[in-house]
Amino acid sequence: MARDLTDDDRDKDVVTAGGTRVGTVSSVQDGQARVTPDNDSGELTDTIKSMLGWDDSDEDQTLRNDDVDSVNDNEVRLRSQ
Repeated sequence: MARDLTDDDRDKDVVTAGGTRVGTVSSVQDGQARVTPDNDSGELTDTIKSMLGWDDSDEDQTLRNDDVDSVNDNEVRLRSQ
């Protein structure tokens, strides 16, 4: 990962390595992000959820730093698996 996540990353889109949006960073605490998953879009597949260790609930999910490839001004991009 390029850097630790910070509170400045709140509200950024979380996207797969291919650019598919899967959620939004809702908060960051101690460098660990909580993500509101985009369950209704149809883009957040069971494969992606399994890769991230997320369940099927609509609750915010934890994004592990190991799953993040890069962070820029607009998005948090996940590693390709």
